[in-house]
Amino acid sequence: MSVSSDNFQQYPYRIAISGGRGRLARLVASFLRQEGYEVLLFSRREGEGFLPLEELFNPHLLATFDLLIHAAWSTVPFTSEEHQGQEDKRDLLLLDKILTTLALLSLKQEVPQLLFFSSAAVYGNTTEQAVQETAQLHPMSRYAKEKLLAERMILQQATSHPSLRPLILRITNVLGFLSDPRYPQGILPRIIAAAKNQEPLPIWGDGYCSKDYLWIDDFLLALQAALRKRLSGLFNLGSGEQYSLIDLVTAVEKALHLRISLQYHPRYAWDIARSCIDSSKFSQATGWRARCNIPEEIEKLLQ
Repeated sequence: MSVSSDNFQQYPYRIAISGGRGRLARLVASFLRQEGYEVLLFSRREGEGFLPLEELFNPHLLATFDLLIHAAWSTVPFTSEEHQGQEDKRDLLLLDKILTTLALLSLKQEVPQLLFFSSAAVYGNTTEQAVQETAQLHPMSRYAKEKLLAERMILQQATSHPSLRPLILRITNVLGFLSDPRYPQGILPRIIAAAKNQEPLPIWGDGYCSKDYLWIDDFLLALQAALRKRLSGLFNLGSGEQYSLIDLVTAVEKALHLRISLQYHPRYAWDIARSCIDSSKFSQATGWRARCNIPEEIEKLLQ
C-alpha cells in the first residue's frame, strides 16, 4: 500500500522516531519509508544511521518534523520489576524534556504531533467483557504504572497547549516479528527457539492466561490509518481476539511438527491473567480493523 502523490501533503510526511534501535521502531520506520514518508531515527546511542536522542530537545530541529513517534522506553515488564525506578530516571525525564520543547514550539508556530506508544497493561486484569478507553484503570506492574504516568504527563501538557493534539495508543501484545529469544519480552521467539532446539520452554503460571495479541501487519496498517486521518486522542489498539500461552505453543507445534516440553514456574504477581480490550473507537475513527488470524500467521511465518 502506498500514499498517492496528489494527497501526500495532507498527511505527515517527515517523521521522527525515538527509541530507533528498538525492533518495533525499526519495523515501523521501514514500513513508513516504503509508504513514501521521510523517517529519521533517534537513539540514546547515536551512529550507524541513528541521530542522538538529545537532538529532539532542539526546537529548531523538532520544528522540521510533522510527527514525532515516541517509542523510546528503557524497560519491558520483567526488567521494570528488576530495576525499579529506571523509568523515573530515564524515560519520564526524557518525555518531560520532549514535552517542554513541544510546548515551546506551540507558542511560536505549528507544532509536530506527538504519537506515544502506551500499553493496554494499564487496565490490569479485565473481565471477559472487553474494556473501552473509559474503563477504570488498575495497572498491576510497575511498567504499566509508569506508562500510565507518561500518558497523564502528555494529556496534562496538551490541556495547557491545545495545539499539541497528541495521539496515545494503548497497544496490546504485538506478535509477528522475530527477535532474540533471550530478550525478556516477546514470547513467540522463545516458543520457536524451544521447539527448534528441543529445549524445555519455561512458562510462569499454568499457561492459560488469556491475552489480546495483535499481528505486526495489522499494527502497521493501524498506524498508517491513524496517520492518514491525522488522528488525535486516546485509543485502544488490539485485535479483539484472546489467546493463551498454550494456544501459541500449540500453533508453533502444529507449524513445525514438533513437540515442546513445558517447564512450569509460579506466575509473577504483576503478570496479567486476562487482557481483553475493545478497539472499536479506533476502528470507527479510521476504518481499520484487525484481519490477521494469529495461528494462521504463525504457520505462514514458520513456513
